[in-house]
Amino acid sequence: MSRWLRGIALGLTLLTSVGGGPAQAQERVLVTVRQLFDQDHRLEVPAGTEVVWADPHFERVWFPTGAENPTVKRVAGEFRATFPKPGTYRGVFTVVGGHRTNDVYKMVVVVKPRPQ
Repeated sequence: MSRWLRGIALGLTLLTSVGGGPAQAQERVLVTVRQLFDQDHRLEVPAGTEVVWADPHFERVWFPTGAENPTVKRVAGEFRATFPKPGTYRGVFTVVGGHRTNDVYKMVVVVKPRPQ
C-alpha cells in the first residue's frame, strides 16, 4: 500500500499551494525522472517556486556554484532548491537504475515572473 501511494505521489506533476499575494505559501513543484525526460530536461516555474526532484532514481542534482544559482539540498531522499528570481538556470542531474545509470544529464529551469 505504501509503495502504491508513493507511486501516485511521484506521478503528480504539480503540487501547488493555494492562495495569493505576498503572504501566500510557497509553490512547490514535484519532478520525477520520467517527467524530466518527457519534458526534454526543461522545467518552467514561477519565481519563488521550490522544485523538488522527488524520485528515488535521482542520484544527484546540482547547479554550478555561483551567487545567482540556487543551492540544492538533499532532504529525506529528495533534492530541493528554491528559485526566487526570474531567469534561466542550467544544472545537471544523474540517475540510478535502468540503462541511464552513471550518465550526467543537463537540465534547464526557466523561472518566469510571478503574475501580479
